[in-house]
Amino acid sequence: MKRDSRPDTVRPLFEMGTEIPSQPEIEQDIGDRKGEARRIVKRLAAIVEDHRQAAIPLGVELGGRELFFVLAALRKHAQGLQGSPVEGARDEIHGYCLNRLFDELVEEPSNILFTTKTGPDSVRYDAMNAPFWIECLDLMEATYCSPSEA
Repeated sequence: MKRDSRPDTVRPLFEMGTEIPSQPEIEQDIGDRKGEARRIVKRLAAIVEDHRQAAIPLGVELGGRELFFVLAALRKHAQGLQGSPVEGARDEIHGYCLNRLFDELVEEPSNILFTTKTGPDSVRYDAMNAPFWIECLDLMEATYCSPSEA
C-alpha cells in the first residue's frame, strides 16, 4: 500500500493572529412582545396538550399543577441553573412524563428564530433570548396554572 504524501501537520482554519469576527451587540428587537409571547404560548400549549394526551394511557394526568412544576424547571434552566429532573413527581412514571415534557419544551427557544439586523442590508437569525423566554413562561403560567395549583 502506497503511503500518502500529505504532511502530518494540520493547517488551522484561521491563520495565527487573525481575529474571528465578533457578532454585533444588537439587542433583539421584538416589535409586539405581547403578541409574540401569546403566539409562542399557543405553540407551547399545543406541545403540552400532546404530552397530556400521551400520558392518559399511562394513567398519568398532566394538569395545571404538573405544568407549574415543568415551567418552574424551565425557568431555572433559562437562568443557568439545573432544571432537570423536574420536581413534583409522584412516582417513576409520573416523573418520566414530567421530564419528557421538560425535555421537549426546553428545546423550543432554539427552534423559535428572530431576525437581528447586522448591517444596512443583512440580517442574522438568532434563537430566542432567555429574558423573553422567561416572559413567555410567565405568561403560560398565568394563563394555564391557577394560583391554587402552585
